Amino acid sequence: MRRNLFAWLTVGLVARMLGPDAAIAQTRRADTTSYVRLIFVANCFTVAENSAFRYAAANLVSDYERDTASRQTIKRIYFDNARQIVDSINHQRQLIRSVDFLSHSRDDRIGATVVKGNVQYRTSLFESRRKMQEVQWHNAGGSLHNSYKMASADEIDFSGFSYDAVIEIHGCHAGMEEDTLPVNICKRLSLGLYMSGKQLAVVIGHGTRANPNQKKAMSRSGGSSATNSSGFKASVLSQDYRHGLRLVYFDGRAILATYQPGAIPQPAIIAAIVQAQNAPARGARGAARN
Repeated sequence: MRRNLFAWLTVGLVARMLGPDAAIAQTRRADTTSYVRLIFVANCFTVAENSAFRYAAANLVSDYERDTASRQTIKRIYFDNARQIVDSINHQRQLIRSVDFLSHSRDDRIGATVVKGNVQYRTSLFESRRKMQEVQWHNAGGSLHNSYKMASADEIDFSGFSYDAVIEIHGCHAGMEEDTLPVNICKRLSLGLYMSGKQLAVVIGHGTRANPNQKKAMSRSGGSSATNSSGFKASVLSQDYRHGLRLVYFDGRAILATYQPGAIPQPAIIAAIVQAQNAPARGARGAARN
C-alpha cells in the first residue's frame, strides 16, 4: 500500500514537471509489483455474439502478452451474471492492472442474462444500486425477469486496483455523455477508482455503437462479407472493439475523446489527466480530443 502511494506521488510529480513520458519511465523503473489483468467475456448471448467476444478477448491477451516489462497474470473469465464479476474482482490477491468487459452494454449497465427452462433472467451489472432497484421495481412482470444474480458497481472493492488501472467496457454506449444523462457506468466506475486513491486510474467506454470489425474491413465488403471468403475469416480472427469514438473517464468526468484504434497509449491518458487536474470540469464537450 505504501509502495503504491509513493509510486503515485512520484508519477504525479514527474508528470507535472517533466511530462507524461517521463512519468511512465519512472513508473517502470520503480515497479516490481505482480499484477493481474482480468478479461470478462460474456458467454450468455447468441453463438455469433459469444464468438465475437471470444475472438476479441484473444486479441486482447495477445496485446497484453507483449508487455514483458511487468510481472503479470492474464485471466479470461467467462460470465453470465454480475455476481461473477463482483466476486471475481473482490477476491483477487494480486493488484488489478486492467479489467476488460466484452459484452453488450448500455449507458447504465453491462449486460448479462441467464436462461432457465423457458424463462430468461436479467443478470446485468448496473452503475449503481439505485439504478438496479429502479429496474427491479419498474420491470416486474416483463418478459425479462429479474434475478438475484444482478449486481451494481457499488459492490466492487476498488482498493484492489493498481493506482494506474484501466477499465475498458467494449460494448455499445457505455461511455455515452449527454446533458440529460447525469451518470453512466464509466463515470461511476471512474469515481469509485478515484475515491479509493487510484489517482491515475481511468475507465474507457464507447460513445456510440461498438462493432468488432474494423471500418476498413467493413468498407471492403460494403458493410457485409460472404462467410466463405478469406476476407471474412481474416476479419473474424482480427475482431477488436477498440476503434470508433471512445471516451476516457477520470474522477467521474470525460477527459479524452479519441478515435485512435487499439490500446490508448498511457502517455496520452496521463497527459489528459494532468490537463484535467489543471482545468475545471467541462464534460465530454470540453474533453481533450485525439
